[in-house]
Amino acid sequence: MTTKEIEALLASYYEGETSLREEHLLKEFFQKDDVPAHLQEHKPIFGFFTVEATTTVSPEFEPSLQEKLGKGRVVSMKPTGRRLILSLSLAASIILIAGLITVFKLGIFTPSQPYGTISDPQLAYLEARNALFLVSSKFNNGLNKMQHLEAFNTGVNRAQKLQSFRTGIDELNKFNQLDQYQPIIITPGRAPR
Repeated sequence: MTTKEIEALLASYYEGETSLREEHLLKEFFQKDDVPAHLQEHKPIFGFFTVEATTTVSPEFEPSLQEKLGKGRVVSMKPTGRRLILSLSLAASIILIAGLITVFKLGIFTPSQPYGTISDPQLAYLEARNALFLVSSKFNNGLNKMQHLEAFNTGVNRAQKLQSFRTGIDELNKFNQLDQYQPIIITPGRAPR
Protein backbone atom coordinates (compact mmCIF):
# COMPACT_ATOMS: atom_id res chain seq x y z
CA MET A 1 0.00 0.00 0.00
CA THR A 2 1.13 3.52 -0.68
CA THR A 3 1.60 6.19 1.94
CA LYS A 4 -1.35 8.19 0.55
CA GLU A 5 -3.66 5.17 0.91
CA ILE A 6 -2.48 4.61 4.51
CA GLU A 7 -3.08 8.29 5.34
CA ALA A 8 -6.60 8.05 3.86
CA LEU A 9 -7.26 4.87 5.86
CA LEU A 10 -5.97 6.56 9.05
CA ALA A 11 -8.32 9.49 8.51
CA SER A 12 -11.22 7.06 8.04
CA TYR A 13 -10.06 5.05 11.10
CA TYR A 14 -10.09 8.12 13.38
CA GLU A 15 -13.56 9.04 12.05
CA GLY A 16 -14.80 5.52 12.86
CA GLU A 17 -15.62 4.72 9.22
CA THR A 18 -13.25 1.78 8.50
CA SER A 19 -14.21 -1.85 8.08
CA LEU A 20 -12.54 -4.73 9.93
CA ARG A 21 -10.57 -5.59 6.78
CA GLU A 22 -9.20 -2.03 6.52
CA GLU A 23 -8.25 -2.01 10.20
CA HIS A 24 -6.43 -5.31 9.68
CA LEU A 25 -4.50 -3.72 6.76
CA LEU A 26 -3.50 -0.79 9.03
CA LYS A 27 -2.36 -3.20 11.76
CA GLU A 28 -0.19 -5.13 9.29
CA PHE A 29 1.27 -1.93 7.88
CA PHE A 30 2.33 -0.59 11.29
CA GLN A 31 3.92 -3.94 12.32
CA LYS A 32 6.57 -3.47 9.65
CA ASP A 33 9.90 -1.84 10.47
CA ASP A 34 9.95 0.54 7.47
CA VAL A 35 7.07 2.87 8.56
CA PRO A 36 7.59 6.44 7.24
CA ALA A 37 8.76 9.00 9.84
CA HIS A 38 5.63 11.16 9.69
CA LEU A 39 3.46 8.08 10.48
CA GLN A 40 5.62 6.81 13.39
CA GLU A 41 3.32 8.45 15.94
CA HIS A 42 0.50 6.05 14.99
CA LYS A 43 2.63 2.89 15.32
CA PRO A 44 2.18 2.48 19.15
CA ILE A 45 -1.60 2.44 18.78
CA PHE A 46 -1.62 -0.51 16.41
CA GLY A 47 1.32 -2.16 18.23
CA PHE A 48 -0.73 -2.05 21.43
CA PHE A 49 -3.53 -4.03 19.83
CA THR A 50 -1.06 -6.69 18.65
CA VAL A 51 0.57 -7.04 22.08
CA GLU A 52 -2.72 -7.09 23.98
CA ALA A 53 -4.16 -9.72 21.67
CA THR A 54 -1.41 -12.16 22.77
CA THR A 55 -1.60 -11.28 26.47
CA THR A 56 -3.33 -13.86 28.67
CA VAL A 57 -4.56 -13.66 32.22
CA SER A 58 -3.03 -16.03 34.74
CA PRO A 59 -5.36 -18.77 36.05
CA GLU A 60 -5.04 -17.44 39.65
CA PHE A 61 -6.27 -13.99 38.69
CA GLU A 62 -10.01 -14.64 38.85
CA PRO A 63 -10.04 -16.55 42.20
CA SER A 64 -7.79 -13.86 43.67
CA LEU A 65 -10.12 -11.14 42.43
CA GLN A 66 -13.18 -12.93 43.81
CA GLU A 67 -11.48 -13.33 47.20
CA LYS A 68 -10.57 -9.65 47.39
CA LEU A 69 -14.06 -8.63 46.36
CA GLY A 70 -15.54 -10.90 49.00
CA LYS A 71 -13.50 -9.26 51.75
CA GLY A 72 -14.58 -5.81 50.73
CA ARG A 73 -17.31 -3.81 52.28
CA VAL A 74 -20.75 -3.88 50.64
CA VAL A 75 -22.05 -0.39 49.99
CA SER A 76 -25.77 0.11 49.55
CA MET A 77 -26.72 2.38 46.69
CA LYS A 78 -30.10 3.16 48.26
CA PRO A 79 -30.26 6.69 49.60
CA THR A 80 -30.48 6.90 53.37
CA GLY A 81 -33.06 9.11 55.09
CA ARG A 82 -30.75 12.07 55.38
CA ARG A 83 -29.49 11.77 51.80
CA LEU A 84 -33.05 11.35 50.56
CA ILE A 85 -34.14 14.55 52.30
CA LEU A 86 -31.09 16.37 51.00
CA SER A 87 -31.64 15.21 47.44
CA LEU A 88 -35.36 16.01 47.54
CA SER A 89 -34.76 19.49 48.95
CA LEU A 90 -32.11 20.10 46.29
CA ALA A 91 -34.53 19.01 43.56
CA ALA A 92 -37.28 21.23 45.02
CA SER A 93 -34.91 24.21 45.12
CA ILE A 94 -33.94 23.69 41.49
CA ILE A 95 -37.59 23.45 40.46
CA LEU A 96 -38.44 26.59 42.44
CA ILE A 97 -35.60 28.59 40.89
CA ALA A 98 -36.51 27.35 37.40
CA GLY A 99 -40.14 28.33 38.00
CA LEU A 100 -39.22 31.81 39.22
CA ILE A 101 -36.94 32.37 36.25
CA THR A 102 -39.72 31.26 33.90
CA VAL A 103 -42.27 33.54 35.57
CA PHE A 104 -40.01 36.57 35.36
CA LYS A 105 -38.94 35.81 31.79
CA LEU A 106 -42.59 35.57 30.71
CA GLY A 107 -43.31 38.89 32.41
CA ILE A 108 -46.35 37.77 34.40
CA PHE A 109 -45.70 40.28 37.20
CA THR A 110 -45.00 43.25 34.96
CA PRO A 111 -48.12 45.26 34.07
CA SER A 112 -48.94 45.93 30.43
CA GLN A 113 -49.43 49.65 31.18
CA PRO A 114 -48.26 51.71 34.16
CA TYR A 115 -50.67 51.95 37.08
CA GLY A 116 -52.27 55.31 37.85
CA THR A 117 -51.40 56.93 34.56
CA ILE A 118 -54.13 59.23 33.25
CA SER A 119 -53.49 61.13 30.02
CA ASP A 120 -56.37 63.66 30.39
CA PRO A 121 -55.36 66.46 32.84
CA GLN A 122 -58.97 67.28 33.83
CA LEU A 123 -59.70 63.64 34.64
CA ALA A 124 -56.42 63.38 36.58
CA TYR A 125 -57.40 66.47 38.62
CA LEU A 126 -60.82 64.98 39.47
CA GLU A 127 -59.28 61.63 40.48
CA ALA A 128 -56.70 63.36 42.69
CA ARG A 129 -59.42 65.51 44.29
CA ASN A 130 -61.56 62.43 45.03
CA ALA A 131 -58.58 60.66 46.58
CA LEU A 132 -57.82 63.68 48.78
CA PHE A 133 -61.48 63.94 49.87
CA LEU A 134 -61.40 60.28 50.87
CA VAL A 135 -58.22 60.80 52.92
CA SER A 136 -59.71 63.95 54.51
CA SER A 137 -62.95 62.18 55.52
CA LYS A 138 -61.02 59.29 57.11
CA PHE A 139 -58.80 61.78 58.93
CA ASN A 140 -61.81 63.73 60.25
CA ASN A 141 -63.44 60.50 61.39
CA GLY A 142 -60.28 59.72 63.35
CA LEU A 143 -60.32 63.22 64.91
CA ASN A 144 -63.92 62.76 66.07
CA LYS A 145 -62.88 59.60 67.90
CA MET A 146 -60.00 61.51 69.47
CA GLN A 147 -62.53 63.87 71.15
CA HIS A 148 -63.72 60.91 73.20
CA LEU A 149 -60.17 60.62 74.48
CA GLU A 150 -60.42 64.23 75.68
CA ALA A 151 -63.33 63.24 77.93
CA PHE A 152 -61.29 60.29 79.16
CA ASN A 153 -58.38 62.61 80.01
CA THR A 154 -60.77 64.80 82.02
CA GLY A 155 -61.84 61.73 84.00
CA VAL A 156 -58.21 60.81 84.65
CA ASN A 157 -57.50 64.33 85.97
CA ARG A 158 -60.46 64.02 88.40
CA ALA A 159 -59.14 60.67 89.56
CA GLN A 160 -55.79 62.33 90.34
CA LYS A 161 -57.65 64.85 92.55
CA LEU A 162 -59.11 61.87 94.43
CA GLN A 163 -55.55 60.68 95.02
CA SER A 164 -54.72 63.97 96.73
CA PHE A 165 -57.90 63.54 98.81
CA ARG A 166 -56.57 60.10 99.81
CA THR A 167 -53.34 61.73 100.98
CA GLY A 168 -55.38 64.07 103.20
CA ILE A 169 -57.28 61.12 104.69
CA ASP A 170 -53.96 59.46 105.55
CA GLU A 171 -52.88 62.59 107.41
CA LEU A 172 -56.15 62.57 109.37
CA ASN A 173 -55.54 58.95 110.37
CA LYS A 174 -52.39 60.11 112.17
CA PHE A 175 -54.59 62.38 114.33
CA ASN A 176 -56.86 59.41 114.99
CA GLN A 177 -53.88 57.58 116.47
CA LEU A 178 -53.20 60.65 118.60
CA ASP A 179 -56.76 60.49 119.88
CA GLN A 180 -56.19 56.84 120.75
CA TYR A 181 -53.15 57.66 122.92
CA GLN A 182 -54.66 60.83 124.47
CA PRO A 183 -55.84 59.12 127.68
CA ILE A 184 -52.29 57.88 128.31
CA ILE A 185 -50.87 61.31 127.79
CA ILE A 186 -53.44 63.03 130.01
CA THR A 187 -53.62 60.36 132.69
CA PRO A 188 -50.49 58.26 132.73
CA GLY A 189 -50.80 54.61 133.77
CA ARG A 190 -54.00 53.96 131.82
CA ALA A 191 -54.05 51.51 128.92
CA PRO A 192 -55.37 52.66 125.52
CA ARG A 193 -58.87 51.53 124.50
